[in-house]
Amino acid sequence: MAALQSRGIVLCAGELSGDMHAAHVVAALGAALPGVEVRGMAGERSAAAGMDVRFDHRAYAVIGFTGVLAGLPRFYRLERALRRLIDQADLFIAVDYPGLNLRLCAHAHRRGVPVLYYIGPQIWAWGAGRMEKIKQTVDRMAVVLPFEATLYHDAGVPVEFVGHPFVVDHELPPPGDAARDGVALLPGSRESEVRHLLPLLLDSAERLAVRVPGTRFRIARSPVVPRSLYTDLTARAAIEVDIADDAIEVLSGARAAMVASGTATLQAALLDTPLVVVYRTGALNFALARRLVKIPHVGLVNVLLGRAVAPEFVQDAARPDAIAGAVERLLTRDDERNMMLAEFRALRGRLGGGAGARRVAEMARELIAERHP
Repeated sequence: MAALQSRGIVLCAGELSGDMHAAHVVAALGAALPGVEVRGMAGERSAAAGMDVRFDHRAYAVIGFTGVLAGLPRFYRLERALRRLIDQADLFIAVDYPGLNLRLCAHAHRRGVPVLYYIGPQIWAWGAGRMEKIKQTVDRMAVVLPFEATLYHDAGVPVEFVGHPFVVDHELPPPGDAARDGVALLPGSRESEVRHLLPLLLDSAERLAVRVPGTRFRIARSPVVPRSLYTDLTARAAIEVDIADDAIEVLSGARAAMVASGTATLQAALLDTPLVVVYRTGALNFALARRLVKIPHVGLVNVLLGRAVAPEFVQDAARPDAIAGAVERLLTRDDERNMMLAEFRALRGRLGGGAGARRVAEMARELIAERHP
């Protein structure tokens, strides 16, 4: 076993959600491969789990195509450094973040380093042309959405559904409405998202406060965004808003939520919190995204359910009055609320059933053993 561990594992998780899920994998690797060194790119949660985080994802948090273009020199230096680490590793684990990770997968494959991809690229939403590249460069896929296993299997990619980490790895409170109060505001995980979306959510909250007097509002702060940005923006609002650091606490205690599109919409659903999905970005970013995205919904929860169970307000449709009206119905109309919650609870059942991070660690051990029989 010492020979298997000597070169270690390189892991790349480039965003907050990736770091959250990678941390469970790092901890599981410590049990599956005692003494193994895991190094690369992630964040503070993975570091706390025992990873040697050489590059903190917070330094590379951008949004949209224009943000990527502005940061190209830094990304180029990051990629070169990660390639050098991969050259000295026994395994490369990619966690989501396909823009960088697919290039690193190709590099690892050229160098003969096995590749395990956890939380694969959303080829069903955009970038279906990436499937052939994945087939050529990835040794094993560990997917978290059941239908993804079929897509990859049909394309000839070795794949296993391991369950969604929000269900199998994270401790979620049991479903229920007891003691829920107020509205949660989740304006995204990156600073540029918060700048775009928090003013819109605050405007919507102001209108909702007129419609439903006495409503309390809490913002779930992203740990990679300075608290000062939230305090500066909320100071201009005509309502009182609390700022909290724990998104799970905020969502599980709220009666409804306004949530930026992305994985947080699924997190809210799995926490039994009725929500509306909100997204607005710069005109250029939106125009480019419309040309690439091939699905009708932007909220991950709606993608998985196959229809807009949670109302979506995107770009020009993201108007404060419309958003406030939709949230008001979730607060005051039990029929709409209960229908949404029934859909969410059924989805929660479909996303379980796997061993999660423990299985990912076992797959890693298997790939290393195949390389060093």
